[in-house]
Parts: sequence; structure tokens; C-alpha cells
Amino acid sequence: MAEIPREHRGDAEKVFLRMMIDEIEKGYASGSTFRLESQLSVNRKFRMLFGPIFSDRYLKSRLKNLRKRHKEFSELLNQEGIKWNMQLNAVYGNDKPLKEEYRHRYRRGGSIGEPNFELMRQVFESGVIFE
Repeated sequence: MAEIPREHRGDAEKVFLRMMIDEIEKGYASGSTFRLESQLSVNRKFRMLFGPIFSDRYLKSRLKNLRKRHKEFSELLNQEGIKWNMQLNAVYGNDKPLKEEYRHRYRRGGSIGEPNFELMRQVFESGVIFE
């Protein structure tokens, strides 16, 4: 953590997702596969900003984790009676799925959301396939 510039600490996930969005907007159509060259380009740019401590393997793992979190949160929001307050990053509504299926997110009558969900949505709902 010490190598990350102070002004970017805590923003790594957001910056990574924005870099992915920029790369997708360069010319990926729905249904196309995200190429290795593009991923390496994003990784290189990310390391230029945050330092060499993030390997390609680590960033690939982060992308896989982000995809999993996006899918899980999307499924939660598709449950009947579930609402998400983006400003407060809180999920409210039907307590049954929150307590049973998503208990790791559930805290004192409300559920914790995904702070970068809108960025995740732009990446993973773009129609581009990530392998």
C-alpha cells in the first residue's frame, strides 16, 4: 500500500473500472471478446499510476472478483421488493432475501451495496465477453 500515491489510495477499484470502460469504448462491439492486448494495456496503465506492485495475475483476479460481485449484486437488485439507494450505498426492502441469501451484506435492517456498481454495470453489461 505504501507505493500507491496518496491522492489515489482507496480509489484503485474505481480507477481500474474506468480504465476498463475507456478500453471498451475504443471499439468493442457487443458480443466481442475482450482481447489479451487490451487487458495488458489496462494493466500497464494501472501500474503506471499505482506502481509496479500489481501483477497481471493479480489484476486478472480482481477483474474476476468484480464480475462475481456485479453478478451477485444484480441478482439481489432483481429480487422483488428490493431497492438500492445509490447515494447512501444501502439496500432496503424485503428482509427475507437480505437475511437468508445475502446475509454477508446484511447489517442492522439494511444491506450494504456496491459503491462502484454503476461502473461495474458499464463494464459487465456492455455485452463484451471477458474470458
